[in-house]
Amino acid sequence: MKQTTSNTPAKKPQVINASYVSRPINVPSIVAKNKQLFEQEFSKDGIKFQWHDLSDPSNQLEALASKSLDFANSLNYVSVILAKAHGNDLKIISAYSRFPKGISLVVNPQENIKTIQDLKGKKIALQKGTMLHEMLIRALAQANLTAQDLEIVDMDSTAGAAALASGQVDATILPEPLLSKAVAAGKAKKLISAEGLIPGLSVIAVRSDFAAAYPDIVKRYLAVHQSSLNWTQSHLNEALTLTASENKMPLPAVKALYPEFSFSMSLDQVKGDLLKSATFLQSQGMLQPNVDLNKLVNDLVDPNFLPAK
Repeated sequence: MKQTTSNTPAKKPQVINASYVSRPINVPSIVAKNKQLFEQEFSKDGIKFQWHDLSDPSNQLEALASKSLDFANSLNYVSVILAKAHGNDLKIISAYSRFPKGISLVVNPQENIKTIQDLKGKKIALQKGTMLHEMLIRALAQANLTAQDLEIVDMDSTAGAAALASGQVDATILPEPLLSKAVAAGKAKKLISAEGLIPGLSVIAVRSDFAAAYPDIVKRYLAVHQSSLNWTQSHLNEALTLTASENKMPLPAVKALYPEFSFSMSLDQVKGDLLKSATFLQSQGMLQPNVDLNKLVNDLVDPNFLPAK
């Protein structure tokens, strides 16, 4: 194979496709899109940068698998583990956020549900194969219950909040800002938060073949993401105002929620979090018993593209 030399320009794609997820309060992506940081960076090389509004993790993973997406932002870690185990060749190249305090299992305020044990025989709405699913199973295990002790209705969080409000289900698990909105409206009562159960981790992932073909592009992508974090820190009020406008939320609500989110890109804890989660998922039958979990996690996490500290 012909080697790239200093006289040979590095290969570059014509277009870079990335997912855009503005919720719960994904300040870095909102800032980057509003300020056109990625567009400006890659236009230097005549590369077109395109955002794709894909908040559902299954849609993001499907787009990565079909190669219509190169980078996925704010992808929940459980979905990534399951996708990798089922042959979706992708890499985690950075953490995106952590927000365990911003996720809670909530119940209908009219129902006499005061403990996890009271969920037995009840109906709960959540999206299967996500961190919310793992949170439920861990919470049930602490109460000596299993998923078979209640009925899980598979739906996304927006639909889950509506189903709880209309009395179709007894409980659901909501991330912010749906959580605060439902509680404030008297449609939901908090039972437990995700803190101590799951890391509430979302990540930035890239297609493995894209990373292999364009390693410098991947590094530049993360450098731009880092610059959006830097800009946010030095223009915090403007960044939160942009977020409030983008997500149609009151600014005081965004300011109240922001401290619950960490947007550190560090991967230092991620391998440990993923291995712990994968071990649990395997014990629950969500991963095949023959999957080598250490290999799975080592193949999945690649810190070599992160900006130098």
